[in-house]
Amino acid sequence: IAGREKPDEIVVVSGHIDSWDVGQGAMDDGGGMIISAQALALVKYLNLNARRTLRSILWTGEEFGLIGAQSYVESHRNELDKFKAVFESDIGTFKPLGLDFAGTFEAGCIVQEVLKLLTPIQASKFRQQDDVGSDIYYFIQKS
Repeated sequence: IAGREKPDEIVVVSGHIDSWDVGQGAMDDGGGMIISAQALALVKYLNLNARRTLRSILWTGEEFGLIGAQSYVESHRNELDKFKAVFESDIGTFKPLGLDFAGTFEAGCIVQEVLKLLTPIQASKFRQQDDVGSDIYYFIQKS
């Protein structure tokens, strides 16, 4: 979804399909992909216009060495500076608690302010981490 003010800057929501889990009721097996696709669908449905471009990435090949993530980052290596935020959902579709975060102190302050909006649904927990998601690891390493 193209941004209205800064269309060249990109915010990513992402998730992957787990190839190893074939059991019924598995919450992590593609749940992050559904969350990511539906987040953008909801933005469109509500007719919201984000400042930056929103992109959903649906990863595959995580268990086999993050093949999809490596390929994506490599194919976009000349524009990685345009990616301003990259989110990954990788714990299933359970009740949200908040966000694990890796980034600058200033960005962390902004995320904490945004998370305050989720207090009514008890999803405002903030954890500063060095490692926040398998598929977005390469974005963090290259930025």
